[in-house]
Amino acid sequence: MILNVEDALARAEAATDLSNWGTDDAFRVGLAKLIEAIASAELPEFGRAALESQIIDLLSTRLHFVEDERLYPEIVTQVIERPLILTGLPRTGTTILHDLCALDPAGRAPLEWESARPWPAPEAATYATDFRIAQTQAEIDARLEAMPILRSMHPWGATLPADCLSFLALSFVCSRFVASFSVPDYSHWLSVTKPDGVYRTHKRALQQLQWRGPKGRWILKEPQHLLDLEQLVGVYPDACIVQTHRDPVRTIASVASLIWTIQSMLRPGIDKKETGRIALELFGAHLERGTIARETKAIDDRVIDIAYRDTVLDPVGTVRRIYDHFGLPFSSEHANRIEHHIGDNPQGKHGAHKYTPEEFGLDKAALKGLMPEYRHRFADLLEEPAR
Repeated sequence: MILNVEDALARAEAATDLSNWGTDDAFRVGLAKLIEAIASAELPEFGRAALESQIIDLLSTRLHFVEDERLYPEIVTQVIERPLILTGLPRTGTTILHDLCALDPAGRAPLEWESARPWPAPEAATYATDFRIAQTQAEIDARLEAMPILRSMHPWGATLPADCLSFLALSFVCSRFVASFSVPDYSHWLSVTKPDGVYRTHKRALQQLQWRGPKGRWILKEPQHLLDLEQLVGVYPDACIVQTHRDPVRTIASVASLIWTIQSMLRPGIDKKETGRIALELFGAHLERGTIARETKAIDDRVIDIAYRDTVLDPVGTVRRIYDHFGLPFSSEHANRIEHHIGDNPQGKHGAHKYTPEEFGLDKAALKGLMPEYRHRFADLLEEPAR
């Protein structure tokens, strides 16, 4: 077992033969909380081992980043200019909208393989043949073979656009640990805390990928950005932010189902109602903190709001509206790519994701009474698309 932060750091140093952690040690706060939560979590031995292995891998990546900066100082001079950043609760259309925006010929979305393994820095010349593509796809295939139902819940693939979770995990302030493992103490901490340094590391990861990799406007997506829009805008003051909206009654139950399915691979028999409680606390905090942050005009002015129904009913028009709002060029080639993508990937292509709020202990009437400020401000965006 990893006993404490210093033990984890020592193991990463031994694994990499590096010991320079750089000047930014903010990551130690989240790391300490995660290690503490592991000690009290009801994880089977192999689940604990998997999580601890992830910790060492993430720390090793941090060490390699610092070493790369020492050898190639130009990495940290890379400018991240006007990134297009999508956020909103999971299951509100963030993934499909991210996929559509990422079809922009002038855009650059991080792909799953490079997001999962950002060191060594990807090279433009070998970007399509990098050995990490096959490694990442093999891991995805193994997961889908073990749990085929995941295909109906989310698109999976090494060369698909990735969310920002792997970048946030480098700071150990990340909901991925909540989704993949049962660590309720850590989940609670994440829902009530705004640790420092998260988006400094996020930017550093983008600089790593941009340095020698393909160029283009970054097109990013992550629900967790709602937890700290202040820090996000502080690091990316020219960010173009899109917030997606859908009735939380549907979204929170859906994400609880996804979390439960993933966690049951490591811990069969996990209580669905406990999963529902954790999802409600954490993702309710997403909406509350995001709504409060947008009371600040400098943040609110950077955001356009998009209803889930608009993405479903008019995908080309919705992306065009986003681009027009931020003064970004929307090309005919981009529009054509969206049309072809929608035709090749109809909703429900891999089956329907079936669940009910009640099985996760989520009462529909009670959910409708929660988050009143969010519901009041965005009520007109929460209606479901007509079928």
